[in-house]
Amino acid sequence: MKRLIILTSVALIVTGCDKTKTDTPDKTTQAEVQPVTEHAELTVVEKEDLNSLRTSPIEETANQAEYYLNHLDTSSVQEMRAFIKKGLEEWEAFNSERADPNDPPLPENTEASMEYRIEVKNHVYGSSVVETAYLNLISLSDSIEMDKLIVNRGNCRADYRSGANPITYGNSMRFFLNCDPRNIREVTAVLKDGRQIVMSPQ
Repeated sequence: MKRLIILTSVALIVTGCDKTKTDTPDKTTQAEVQPVTEHAELTVVEKEDLNSLRTSPIEETANQAEYYLNHLDTSSVQEMRAFIKKGLEEWEAFNSERADPNDPPLPENTEASMEYRIEVKNHVYGSSVVETAYLNLISLSDSIEMDKLIVNRGNCRADYRSGANPITYGNSMRFFLNCDPRNIREVTAVLKDGRQIVMSPQ
């Protein structure tokens, strides 16, 4: 009889220990991962780039840019940013392909002369106004073959938009300015033969 009572007591103690382990709450918690959200809208510079793509020589790109500009509030910002990046890269590649390697170089003893003019346009998108500035580089010589354009000693990016190269007398190349046009103090045209034409505001 005593032996039976002892065994019963031991069974109750073991059961109590197991219950203690079962009732212990699991205190392990998992940190919630917050989803990364994209910027609510395009920046002013991105809107300017999108607007410039309306004049892209690639018709499909120009039409798509026009669509996005008319649907800024409903289009995906991430999608528009990808389009802007791709559109500018395609435009640059298109311009590179147009360069004719058979064009004769400008003779070194030929005097080269140029001037530039700034063109500013305002575009209204909903409740915001975006200012777009262009630099028109005009040739005052019979033929000038451009290599690159440097604005404010490289502190203002200028992206090619239109115009044939070489530039014949009276014709121009158009560049999109990524800075305040009122702050331009120096424009340098670097020619294919290495010469430089430095121009200041008139």
